[in-house]
Amino acid sequence: MDTTTISLRRDFFTDKERTLVDSDGLKAVLFSYESGVRGVKLANEDGYIVVLPFKGQQIWNAFFHGRYLNMKTMYQEPKNTDHFLNTYGCFVMHCGPLRMGCPGPEDDHTRHGELPYADYDEAAVVVGNDEQGKYIGVTGMYDYNRAFADKYQARPVVRLHQGSALVDVSMTIENRSNYPMELMYMCHVNFRPVEYGRIVQSVDWAKKNMELRTAIPKHVKASASFLDFLGKLEENPRLTEVIKPEDEYNPEIAFFIHSPKVDEDGWSHYMQVHPDQSADYIRYKPEELDHNTRWISRTDDQAGLGLALPATCDPEGYTAEKKKGNIKEIPARSSVSFSVVAGYLEKREAKEMEVLIGKLLVVS
Repeated sequence: MDTTTISLRRDFFTDKERTLVDSDGLKAVLFSYESGVRGVKLANEDGYIVVLPFKGQQIWNAFFHGRYLNMKTMYQEPKNTDHFLNTYGCFVMHCGPLRMGCPGPEDDHTRHGELPYADYDEAAVVVGNDEQGKYIGVTGMYDYNRAFADKYQARPVVRLHQGSALVDVSMTIENRSNYPMELMYMCHVNFRPVEYGRIVQSVDWAKKNMELRTAIPKHVKASASFLDFLGKLEENPRLTEVIKPEDEYNPEIAFFIHSPKVDEDGWSHYMQVHPDQSADYIRYKPEELDHNTRWISRTDDQAGLGLALPATCDPEGYTAEKKKGNIKEIPARSSVSFSVVAGYLEKREAKEMEVLIGKLLVVS
C-alpha cells in the first residue's frame, strides 16, 4: 500500500472552501461551518461525503448519484457542542468506547459515550492506493487520558475510493494503560428511510433473530398507536420489511439482531432497496462486532434508519450490559480494530447483492 498523509491544522479552515487535494478524480476540500465546526469534503465522480476532522471524526452527510444517504434532520449543520441531542443528524458516528448506549436508571454516563463529539487532537487527509484502488480519506487521533483512570487513543479512518459510492470506515482503539480497559463500541450509521423502502438482510426475520426492544428510553414519549404497533412487531418483526407510510415509527423502533449469516469473507450484508431499485447498503464482520441493532425513526421533524448498527454490545447502557455479560475488555497495552462499509448501490449492484444475500440464507 502507498499512502501520503497531509496533517491538518485548525487554522487551515475558513468560511471559504479551499481545495487541498485534486488528483485523478479525487478531491479534498476544506471549509468551516458558521458554527465553527471544521469540515472536509471528500469527493469522487459518484458523489461526496463531509467528514468533521476535529469533531468526533463524524461523517456529517453523504451524497451520491443525486440523493442524500444520511438521515433527515432539523440540523442544517453540525453544532459545536458535546451534548448528544444538541446536534444530531450525521451519517456515521463512532460511539463508546468506555460507555455506550442509552443510560439506564442506575447509569451516570452520557448517551453513547464521549466519542461521538470528541475533540480530536490530530487530524489528517490521506491519499493512497490499496487492494481496491486509489482512495482519499480522513484520519485522526483522540487521546483520552484520565489520572487514576482509563487511558486510550482512538484512531478512525474514512476512505472514499475512485469509482465507488461506498465508504470504508474503520476504528482502532488502543488501551494505553498497564491495566485492562472495558469496551463498549458501536458504529452508528444513519440512513434516510424512504416510503416503501424494502429491507433485505442476511439474517432471517424470525422472532428469535429479530428481538424487539420493548423498553422505552427516558427521552422517548410513546403514544397509544405506537404502543399498539410495538405489540404487533413483537409477534411479527417482518412487518418492518417494507417501510410503509401508515406504520408508526414515531419516535423509534429498535430490534436486536441475532445470528446473522456471513459470506466467505466473513461479511454480513444489509440493504434498503428504494422504489427505483437503487439501495442503501452496509456490511460488517460479526467476528469483529458481535452485536447488531436495527433502529428506525420517522417523525415530521426527523427520520433515520440504522439498517445495521454493529457493536460490541447492545445499546442499553453500562449497567444493563454488564448484567448481561456483554462488556468486553481490551488487555493492557493492546488494541482492537473494527471495519464497516456503507454507502450506495446502483440498480445492478443492488440486484446482485440481493442474490448473494438470498444464497446465504438458503445455504444456512
